[in-house]
Amino acid sequence: MKIVIWMAIVLSLAMQSVFAQKLDSILSRSNLSFSYGVSHDYLTSVFLINGKDNKVKSRGEAFGFEYLFRPAGKNEFGFGFSKQVNSNDYTAVKQTPHAFIDFEDYRIRKTKNFHYLLYKRHFIEEKLIGAAGIYNLRYRDPYIQASWANIDTTDILLDDAVINTEFGVFVGLEYYHSLRENFQVGLRTRLFYTQGYDESFESFELTPVLRFTFK
Repeated sequence: MKIVIWMAIVLSLAMQSVFAQKLDSILSRSNLSFSYGVSHDYLTSVFLINGKDNKVKSRGEAFGFEYLFRPAGKNEFGFGFSKQVNSNDYTAVKQTPHAFIDFEDYRIRKTKNFHYLLYKRHFIEEKLIGAAGIYNLRYRDPYIQASWANIDTTDILLDDAVINTEFGVFVGLEYYHSLRENFQVGLRTRLFYTQGYDESFESFELTPVLRFTFK
């Protein structure tokens, strides 16, 4: 019985050692990056105030993260997440015979969440990198409609839109500068495309990046 217990202990220690070595090997070929910058939404969102169209700003902010594994050579594979936010602050005060309307810095906030798988290729080692991938897009596009032109009727519609889902592809290019062996700063561009819209593209990102390698 003691022999069996000792064999189990030795086997457990050996498996832990092998697992630790494999984990070290995986981490040594992995990197994690964080980005924050600006985005451009090609799909115009409109809210209607008293018969006049108002557009949500096409320029917004973008932030996200990525994990990548580099098995060998110049190729990397991984997954990531990016969030784009476009917003407008609207202010309006109106007194009608039937209502008092007050929009004070009311924020209309449009969001896009990209969950994606990607492939990267090092054109210039650890400096110039190309990227391509597929994504699942979940987005929310709130809507406002307010009308008080008719003195007998005041209509206000606030629609916090449901979450919609789309699929698409993207391409990008990145450039990095090494500050340390395992730490880089860079600049990333991404162009997202979803089939079926009138516009050619979904959105564009330009973001500074912090990139860490586990060496």
